[in-house]
Amino acid sequence: MLVVVACGGRELRGLRHASDEAATAVRRSDARALSTQVVVGARNRVDYRAILADKLGRAEWVRRLASPDAVRPTAVIFLAPDQPLATVWTARAWHFAEDPTLVYDQSNPRAALRSLVRASRLQRWDVLMGLAPERYRLGLSEDDLRRAWSEGEYASALQAARDRLVRHLAEPIVSDAHEAVLDLGDGESAHLEREGTRWVVVDF
Repeated sequence: MLVVVACGGRELRGLRHASDEAATAVRRSDARALSTQVVVGARNRVDYRAILADKLGRAEWVRRLASPDAVRPTAVIFLAPDQPLATVWTARAWHFAEDPTLVYDQSNPRAALRSLVRASRLQRWDVLMGLAPERYRLGLSEDDLRRAWSEGEYASALQAARDRLVRHLAEPIVSDAHEAVLDLGDGESAHLEREGTRWVVVDF
């Protein structure tokens, strides 16, 4: 337990240091240095020109980065090869940031992707239906999904895409309140959308 606490404290100090480094890069109008403080999957979505455009704007970014309201380390724990779960450091201990007992969770983008992998492997076509956007579900049946995944023309391609997705499940997901993207490399990505209180998979 002491080791875990020590690691949490070290990670927290590392995050604060990274925030200070980002503030310094903004103060110096150094877009290249700032990009190194951004997770790889989000670097091409940051508007560095807007952040560094004028002195007043830079000063505000420096203030926020130098004194963030909250800095918390996060980590991903694999309960199984296809079951990464988010954890967060709170005060003196690590806690799960999502319920590990939910088999087919769709409360966040990573959970939805995890559920897609598990449902396709266990042939839960009803679950896969619920993971598709509403516009895709119109005219689609569970039998259509069964054929597509097990005997259709593109079955092997679907399975290969799923296996590729598994290898990237723990990597950073760029998201806002409505959309999420997971970079799969080689110009490929998984796209998700929010429908009400749950996330659905547009493509992968």
